[in-house]
Amino acid sequence: MLIDATSEKPTSVQRTAICLWISAGLALTLTVVQAIGLIETTHVGLAVVTGLITAGLLALVAVKIGAGRGWARWLFAVLYVFGSFAFIVSVLIAPEMFRALPSILQGSSIVQFVLQTVALVLVFTSTSRQWFKAKRVRTAP
Repeated sequence: MLIDATSEKPTSVQRTAICLWISAGLALTLTVVQAIGLIETTHVGLAVVTGLITAGLLALVAVKIGAGRGWARWLFAVLYVFGSFAFIVSVLIAPEMFRALPSILQGSSIVQFVLQTVALVLVFTSTSRQWFKAKRVRTAP
């Protein structure tokens, strides 16, 4: 199926953006909750900075993917690899660190991993790839 750059955004791309916006919102919400002290955190400043950067990057990627920017897919893929590696290390190699987190942060980590995995799969489906390619060809000078 050939996709025209002027055609509607594929459902897979729309769902990718939704997953990323939910992920960004969750990161921002937990950052605020940690900042005001509702969740005990040993290094509040580091948690706030990390949370704000994470939420900001996820929001940027969601906006740019929604706009058809192919580079944003690759930026997200790189961020996903680094974030997933850190998550897997914390769960498998240092499980005591993961278990030491408050339950809400453990749950959030799992939900973030699932949301971002779904987003990554969706943004690289054949329909999404064709749409991004058509957008790139159409907008090239």
